[in-house]
Amino acid sequence: MSEIVYRPFREADAADLKQIINDAFHIYRYVTGELLLDAAVELYLRERLLASSWTRVAVRDGHVVGVIMGQVAGQPFLGGRGKNRLIAGKKVFRASIAGLSQWNSISQYFAFGPIYRKLRKKARSPITDELTLFAVRSTMRGFGVGTQLYSDYVEHLRSLGRTDFYLYTDSFCSFGFYDKQGMTRASSEGLNLVLDRGSHRETLGVYLYAGTVD
Repeated sequence: MSEIVYRPFREADAADLKQIINDAFHIYRYVTGELLLDAAVELYLRERLLASSWTRVAVRDGHVVGVIMGQVAGQPFLGGRGKNRLIAGKKVFRASIAGLSQWNSISQYFAFGPIYRKLRKKARSPITDELTLFAVRSTMRGFGVGTQLYSDYVEHLRSLGRTDFYLYTDSFCSFGFYDKQGMTRASSEGLNLVLDRGSHRETLGVYLYAGTVD
């Protein structure tokens, strides 16, 4: 395998990250329509960038194969916030126009926000620093990329004297990784989704995991 380089996010990484996000989080399963799906994935990325103060990507042969982002209380947010807000705003507008005939897809995408708020209220664990985005390209799983990115994030927290953190995930994702890292499922909720172009319904498990720097 060629060398994997770990470095902070650059704007040129956005196209690779959108592909990874769509694949890792299965957004294509509950947001239908090409324009609407592109808007949803772009909006997701920009929201994560706006919510983060630290990033790390894994790069192999010039392409991003993994990413992790986090927000640490008291640390300045990432630069480029004006640009990210502008892109996010354009995507919301585009989604609203494209989605007039696809309201179900739009409502399903935005249903996660209220679910996350419910998870925070139910959690008994500290809600402090957030791991805002973590995904690895499917073809690179099992090669230690995710483990290295996760370790880098924990080390970043440790260097700042932080002790605990949390993240959101769901049953579409490889949440077993967090169990193996010793994180605790602090709360959970079910979200009923229409999937695969309306071919069936499924209750998605949405989880809040809590971890410690130890």
